[in-house]
Amino acid sequence: MSDTNMTLEETLVFLSEPRTVAICGHVNPDGDALGSLQALAALLRAQGHRVTSLLANGTEGPKVYAFFENYEFTSAAVYTETPDLFIVVDSPNKDRLGDAKAVFDRAPDTLVIDHHPDYDGFANHYLGDSDAAATGLIIWNLIRASGVVPTREMAEYCYVALITDTGRFAFQNTNAEAFAGAGEMIACGVNPSDVSTRVYDSKSLAALTIEARLISRIAYAADGRVVYSWIGEKDFAELAVSRDETEALPSILRSIEGTDVAILLREEEGHVRVNLRAKNSCDVGEFARRFNGGGHKGAAGFTLEMPLDDARVKILKEAEHLVC
Repeated sequence: MSDTNMTLEETLVFLSEPRTVAICGHVNPDGDALGSLQALAALLRAQGHRVTSLLANGTEGPKVYAFFENYEFTSAAVYTETPDLFIVVDSPNKDRLGDAKAVFDRAPDTLVIDHHPDYDGFANHYLGDSDAAATGLIIWNLIRASGVVPTREMAEYCYVALITDTGRFAFQNTNAEAFAGAGEMIACGVNPSDVSTRVYDSKSLAALTIEARLISRIAYAADGRVVYSWIGEKDFAELAVSRDETEALPSILRSIEGTDVAILLREEEGHVRVNLRAKNSCDVGEFARRFNGGGHKGAAGFTLEMPLDDARVKILKEAEHLVC
């Protein structure tokens, strides 16, 4: 295992010999995990590797990203091969690999490519940059350094990773490198308006209804500095909304004037998934780590194995001590 950070050039040398490769992101993959996976898979295939794209849980990727080219995956739960190399994208620890942990454990060589600040050194090799706005931006830089001519599809994968992890360039992680990278991707053929419409403006009526329920339940804590709301399993069942259609809900709460931290609680199959978003100087990554979670200063999350009401009480008690 290693926490020594390789350079782009060292990573390309490491990947220079064609191998059998499995790539996987974290459970419940977001735009950065999926965009990074897709872009890296395209690069490695162009270099002669035999690549399998895995899902850490489930059998299908989120429908919102179904416009991606080659949007096909193998469930890690049914993948029986032993790849020469297992690559993890956008996950700083093995616990977030779900069913893919077994594949990781039997692979003779492993690599993590990630931008989270709390990588725990669980792989043999590591390419990371905690200042990068998205893991997809690291993959983009790898593509640019590889000598492979980037296709429009590669650029689009990385662009989706970038806009989703920066909240359309609105979160604290947005920097000059993010805008420079976006410009390069657009120069390769990405249509920003088309991508934005597909990712953000193609919601079902049921998804809008669940947003309305979220808003109707809004409440405040910590003298108004914290805004929170929740979505229950009954909501998902009644409205037939998939979990991937609720990815933007934390940003709705974050947009409320006069608050520093937004907390969304999602009841899912006997546990509660907690999503955190911050404004200003609040560090929700540190808050998440108190509950064995993780993430960035402006966006983080964790899971609690307890009923929704108990989770709400526990979280709000701790939120009273947030320092912003």
